[in-house]
Formats: sequence, structure tokens, C-alpha cells
Amino acid sequence: MTRTTAAGDRLPPAGRVFLLYFVLTLALTFPLILHLDAAIPGDGFDGWQNYWNFWWLRQSLVELPRDPFVTDLLYHPTGVSLYFHTLNPFNGLVTLPLQVAGNLFLAYNGAVLLAFATGGLGAYLLALATPAHDSASKSSKQRLFWPAFIAGLIFTFAPYHLAHLLGHMQLIALQWIPFYVLYLGRGLQRARRGALTRADLLKPGLFLILVGLCDWYYVLYCLLFTVLALLAAWFALWRAPGRHAEAPVTALRLLAVPLAAGLLFALFLIPLWLPMLREARNASFMVPLRSEAVRLSADLLGFVIPQGFHPLWGQAVRAWADRTFTSSFSEYSIFAGFVPLLLAVAGVGSNWRQARFWLLIALVFAILALGPVLHIAGRSDLLPDGGTLPLPHAWLYDHVPFMRIARSVSRFDVMVMLALGLLASRGVMALQARLPRAQRWLGPLLAALVLFEFWPAPYPLSPPDTPAWYNTLAQTPGHGAVLNLPMNWDRPGYLLYQTVHGRPLTVGYISRDDPRTLTTRAPVLQGLRALGPDILDVDLTRVGPSVLSWLDVDFVVLDFYKMPGERERAPTVAMAEALFAQAAPVYADERLRVYQVTRPAAPAPFSVLGAGWGERTLMGDQVWREIAPTATLHVMHGASAAAMHLSISGPDGATLRIMGPDGGVVGQALLSTTWQTMTVPLALTGAAVLTLQHDAVDGVRVRRLALEARP
Repeated sequence: MTRTTAAGDRLPPAGRVFLLYFVLTLALTFPLILHLDAAIPGDGFDGWQNYWNFWWLRQSLVELPRDPFVTDLLYHPTGVSLYFHTLNPFNGLVTLPLQVAGNLFLAYNGAVLLAFATGGLGAYLLALATPAHDSASKSSKQRLFWPAFIAGLIFTFAPYHLAHLLGHMQLIALQWIPFYVLYLGRGLQRARRGALTRADLLKPGLFLILVGLCDWYYVLYCLLFTVLALLAAWFALWRAPGRHAEAPVTALRLLAVPLAAGLLFALFLIPLWLPMLREARNASFMVPLRSEAVRLSADLLGFVIPQGFHPLWGQAVRAWADRTFTSSFSEYSIFAGFVPLLLAVAGVGSNWRQARFWLLIALVFAILALGPVLHIAGRSDLLPDGGTLPLPHAWLYDHVPFMRIARSVSRFDVMVMLALGLLASRGVMALQARLPRAQRWLGPLLAALVLFEFWPAPYPLSPPDTPAWYNTLAQTPGHGAVLNLPMNWDRPGYLLYQTVHGRPLTVGYISRDDPRTLTTRAPVLQGLRALGPDILDVDLTRVGPSVLSWLDVDFVVLDFYKMPGERERAPTVAMAEALFAQAAPVYADERLRVYQVTRPAAPAPFSVLGAGWGERTLMGDQVWREIAPTATLHVMHGASAAAMHLSISGPDGATLRIMGPDGGVVGQALLSTTWQTMTVPLALTGAAVLTLQHDAVDGVRVRRLALEARP
């Protein structure tokens, strides 16, 4: 047989394929290519949080250095843990040279381009390694490029991926999933043949580590995929004729592959997952309410509703979807694409036996993406009596460790699109076999149709909106914190400004609100957070400067662009003016008003809530917090003669005791269901911790707590 040497008979090298995906990424994210050093793709919200992640990794690893998973630059002065924050350290580490060179925008956008191009390459290589491609005859190898290339297009340019480009950098970094799947599958194949090597055991673990350095959601998905792949391998082994004598040994070899990967992953990332495990045992703030998992689930129609970025029909589709679906745009964008779906059907029909595993993966992860209950067109009350239809995710939520932490359930779609791409790849091969005369144009045509369905250009960009005053602050001596207002909810724009001025922030924005911060436990901050009173009652003009001084605040910045409505503006401005009385701002323009904190010579006493206090409850004009049987109260700047006033209620006959720092009882009261005022004389010097204890099961409430220094 004559050897064929035509260039068309050879698959292009991986570098050339990567370059093709890279160029397509530039096209689909246009006009990002024109602003690589001055803007980020997205809607200007979570993107700035992830932009800050790059800056913080550089600060913690190069400038300071310190542990990157704990920071006192947010929620200063106590700081906050970042173990459950979407830090995605891989992106920060791989772009560190660009960050050190001084351009965070290039680093952020470089990570974006790398993720899209590498994700496409990974799916391409995975498609080439599937049985349908492996079994292709040597004479048909030239026909493998387009099927594999289209698999990469479907995976990396899926609406899921493009929607999370709005700001979820950790989800953008999906590129290592197909590599993990590729080497896990290769290891299982070689284990079954008895030709397992050390590399077959190490490579899946290596890529699982890379997945873990990007996002923990994706680690969970890879582990679920591993379970399904191992079960499928064992099932195939059990069904294989004439292999029963060797089956136990082969089954153990198969098990060795995921065990080795898991062990390598666990050992390498133990500095991350062990502290997370400790925090999960001691606190529950990282576990969202079950209602959040329901709300952020995929809608069944979402798989077939065209994506909302399309230049032709996107606006109309998005307007309908925003009204209909229960989750946000980036979470409900799971459109599979009509061309990929048709190609997948053709792939399944061409060879059911070879396609059934990937069909199973697509269906399992699609069902999991639907969440605890089925949603159709935004409705979950689908049963005749108005009840909901439970789905398998509800069982996993209740029984699989860490499943509850995964709040945004629709993100299972990433595995759906990987499986769909591989099934569609088989469909392209089937069409090529049926239409041999269309070899030159069929692959490019199908690729163009996929890209047309997924096309998002022009993609929205977010240039920085940092006010010029923050550049001035960066040159101002001092290291005190900045309290940005409004702060009734956490705004990621303040993180962007911190990358300019470098000062600590009194509040911040992380992936999970941590109740251990002072945001809702300290006076002044409580009122600014709730836009109204909380139980800690302080005179803002008299005591407020002492609180700000204790919080190490140097500047309070009111940003009027971030509170356009009077509901936020009126109470925020009123509290700020009360804090600074008649003091003039040190800077003011149409957007900002900046006050500088003057540290009092004799700080006034105040208290801060410790452990055991419930959330702020508002009913009518009444505000209260329930307290656990044991609750702590931190007294700051105690005076030798002071009194604590409490307005409290509880079950009739219950007893409340207030214990001093030495454990002795300093106050006691018999509670009743009507509110009563309790006054406790105190004689404390400096900071002290008081303990409130009661013998009721629940229902003990405090609606006012004030400290008064007596002459």
C-alpha cells in the first residue's frame, strides 16, 4: 500500500489547534481584544471581586508576604477567612508575571483567553481519544479533525461558559475538566488491559489538582463523574465474556486509578481542604438555605431557550427569561444549542453501544442541574395539588457531604456540555461517513452553525470606574482603614478601588457572608448595614468616633453614585452627618463626600455582640435579636463607673444572669413576656467580656442594649 503524505491526512499539532481556539476566543469576546489592558469582560459586578483576587494573591505572595487564605485587608480589623471564597489561585499564579509587571487587566484577560482556548483544546483531545475516533481506520484519520474540533467548540463556547464570563473567573477556568476526564478514562482503559503504568496513576491526580486550584464546584463534578465512570467500567467488566476468573484483580486495578488520583489530590491540597473541613465543622455560614438551591437550579426549558447574548434574538429572549426563570442570567444560561443537540442525536443513532456512556453522563448531570425540584417556565408547583416534583439532587443534598455548600445548582451544566460535545462529535463523524462528497465543506459548515448559535458579540466590557480621589489616597500617609458607604449590602466595586489605594476596608465582598465579621455585630456598622436601628443603641455624635477609632477607620467615603435612591441615600447620609456632627468633609465632588476620622482622646464605652446572638429581626417598628442560652458581649473602653441598660423579654419565669469577666453574677432578672428594662451597674477598666445566660429553651429577646458612662 502506498503511504499517503498529503498534509490533509495528518491531524494538526495541539499547538495549532490551541491557536485556533485562541483566535476564536478573541472573535467571540470582541471588542475585548481592543481593551486588553484597560477593561475586563462582564457586567462590572463579580468581575471586580475576581479582579481583586489577582491583586490580593500578588500582595500576599510577593508584596507582604502572608497566607493568601486569610486577610485583614477586608472586614478590618478582625479580618476574614478566604477558604470558602472563590479565590481560584491557579489563575492568579499562572498570571503572576503579568501582575508583577504592573497590569492586572492583562493578567485577568490573559487568564480568560487561556481558559477558553485550553478548554477547547482539552475537549478536542478528549474527543480524539474516544472509542469512535480510536477505531477509525488509518485512511479516515484526516476526517477526525472537524468532529473533535466541533466538540471543543461546543464545550468551551457554550452559553454556560460565555454567561459566566460576566464575572465568575473561577467558573471560566473550566479548562482542566476535560484533561482530567481524558486521563482518568485512559487509566481505566489500561487498567482493564493490565497495562497500567505509573503515569496512568499520576496524570488524573495532577489534573484534578489543577481543577481544585480553580473551583471546588468542578472538583465535586469530577468526583461524581469518577463514580459513574468507575461503575461503568465495572459493569463492562462484569459483562465481558470469559473474563470472570480475572475480574476481581481487574476490578481492583480499575479502582486503583481513581484512588491514586484522589490520594494525590488530597495530599497536595491538604493545606486548603483541611482548614475548610475545620470551618465547616465549627460554623455553617458557608451552607446556603435550601431555598437558594431551589432558586438557583436550572429550568427544564433553559436547555432549549436560545442564549441571551445573541446579537439577533438575544434581547427578546433575555427579557422573557428574566421574567420567567427564578435565577440570574449567568445561572439560567444553559442553552445546549439546536445544532449540537441534533448532532448528538445523530451520534447516538450511529452507534448506540459506543455513545451510551456519554449519553448517560449528559442525562445524569442535566437532571442534577435541575436541582431539588423540577422547574418548568419558572414554576415548580407542577403537581395537581400544587406540590413540587422532587428530583435526585434533593437526596444528594441531604446525604452527600459538602453537597449543600454548592448553592448554584445549574452549574452542573458544564458536564452536560462536555458530554454533548463528545456526542455531537460522533454525529459529525456519522454525517461525514454518509456524505463522503461533502468532506471539504461539511465540517466547516457545522462548526460555523455551532458558533452562530452561540455567538455573543459584541461582548459587554467593564472599564474601571475608580474615582480619582482614591489615587490621591494612595499617596496619603497612614495605614488606617476606609469605610465605604453605602454598605447596606456588599459591593465589589470597593474591592476595585482597594487595588488602587491599598488601604484596609472596614467592609468587603466575599463569596459567603461570614457572620463572624463585625459588620452586623458592632455599633455604627449595624445601623449602616440595616439602614435603620439595631439593638446596640449608641449616640452617633458622642460615641460614633470612638467606634470608628476602635475599627481603625481613617476615612469614611460616601459614594452617591452607588445610592441613587432615597431609600439608601437618606439614612446613610443622615448617619454619616451625625457621626461627624458639624465637621466639614476633607473632599467632596458630585460623586464623593469624604470625612476624616479624628481619634478621641478619651474614648467612650460601647459594646460589641459576641457569640450567641441571633439575626436582626424587624416586626413593625420593633427590632430585636434572640439570644442563645449562653451569649457573650464585648465591652470596649470600660469605665470605672458605668451602667448597662437592656430592654428584654422572655418566657414567664425564665431567669437571665449577666456574668462579669471573673465569672461572678453582676446582674440578674426574672423575665416575662412583656418588655422590661434591666439596668446593670458595671465597674470595668478597658476591654472586658460579659456573659449572658438564661434557662429558657428559646424566646429570650433583646431589643435595646446601651452602655452609659457615669461621672
